[in-house]
Amino acid sequence: MRFAIEEINNSTLLLPGVSLGYEIFDYCSDLLSYGAALDFLTQKGRGGIPVWNGTNYRPKVISVTGPFGSSQTISVAPLYMSEMIPMVRSILCSKNRFPSFFRTIPSDKYQMESIVRILRQFNWNWVAFIGGDNDYSRDALTVFQDKIRPANICLAYQDTIPQNQSLIGRLFNNIAMFNVQVIVVFANVEFVIPFIQKAIDLRVKEKIWIASETWSMNQELIKKSQIERIGTVLGVTVQRHKDLRGFDEFINNTVKSRHENACTDMDLKERCEDPTYIFVIYSAVYAVAHALHSALRCGTGNCANSEIIAYPYMVTEALKQVKFKLDNQSTEFDENGDPPAHYDIVHWNCKNKTCSNVDIGSYLTNPTPSFHSILMKLSYIVLQCSSECKSGSRRVQTGFHTCCFEFEICSDGKYINHTGTEQHCFCLEFFLDRSIRQKEHLAPFITYESHDKNCYLYTY
Repeated sequence: MRFAIEEINNSTLLLPGVSLGYEIFDYCSDLLSYGAALDFLTQKGRGGIPVWNGTNYRPKVISVTGPFGSSQTISVAPLYMSEMIPMVRSILCSKNRFPSFFRTIPSDKYQMESIVRILRQFNWNWVAFIGGDNDYSRDALTVFQDKIRPANICLAYQDTIPQNQSLIGRLFNNIAMFNVQVIVVFANVEFVIPFIQKAIDLRVKEKIWIASETWSMNQELIKKSQIERIGTVLGVTVQRHKDLRGFDEFINNTVKSRHENACTDMDLKERCEDPTYIFVIYSAVYAVAHALHSALRCGTGNCANSEIIAYPYMVTEALKQVKFKLDNQSTEFDENGDPPAHYDIVHWNCKNKTCSNVDIGSYLTNPTPSFHSILMKLSYIVLQCSSECKSGSRRVQTGFHTCCFEFEICSDGKYINHTGTEQHCFCLEFFLDRSIRQKEHLAPFITYESHDKNCYLYTY
């Protein structure tokens, strides 16, 4: 955030002659953060929050960036919506409840769509969903359940990572009991770190882990000792910009100014453990700056019209029309305040006990939804509740899940209709009488034989 603001303040094209200020508060807890949230609403230059009397007042801030998660955002967002103060960058969904909300992170419904595409790509239909105890995970589970039904994917087991770490082992006992090999872990990193550590401690092996964007690029996790033993990790992450020009130097200079000893390049990399959100925060600040540039009717050389007073609602309206490019990536918002989705699909490639992130595909929605991936050898691993329907037999569902079934050999006088998808593997009555076949407009099958209790069909 500071890096972006300093760039804008040094720019002669964006907000020329106008300097942006900022205040940064650490979101400690829902309760303790109300002090900072209310402070932002105080009247500029006077202090205190005035009683609304039908006129506009100028709050201390023109916009708010953050906080990080859905639960944290929901707790403070209503305070800002009443004055139409724009909130940019946070993870939230309802535009009706939060009309001045915008984000530079795509909607989680697209993230979930990309995860379902991965499962379909490798034909994995027997999966577990593990989340954290917050709205981010709960909302994702609802979307996941809606999207897997038409994809013929069964949710074998779902649970929440307990805050009491001594209870995490119970989840792995249940995963083993349900014979689940593919585990979708959709949770914030503070939940994921103890969960994955427990997997290492319990020597969980040969699982397929699908990581949400909150931890797929986390360097603390990928560098954990024996992480390579837990199995294969695939994940989704918002499109990254590996080379944000000048950012590493800015971080290094900041660290040096606060510590006597200069940091090495390795120290710098350790401090930036997760590159996922660097660009989305960067673009969020630029989005507000472009909206303010429009609200103040700035020209290419100056913002000299001192008669214009920018109120938060003016910036909110301007954000709806914002469209600009940073590092050749376009930033804009749809009617819900969402940007176009672009996710990278990553694989934790482990060699000689060292793992690194490797891009293997992508999912994007602009101009139309599309999914691209590199077909890996994982496609040959069968991770389903039941194997494919055998020749000459039909499916008989066992239990609640449609993905679990047994095989029943078709009886004499019946045959298998293989013209549809695998779900339509069933037996149909076979009519030998030509008059019946003509009346029922059936295909002109002429010969039927039964051999080894299987059904065989011969045509002209």
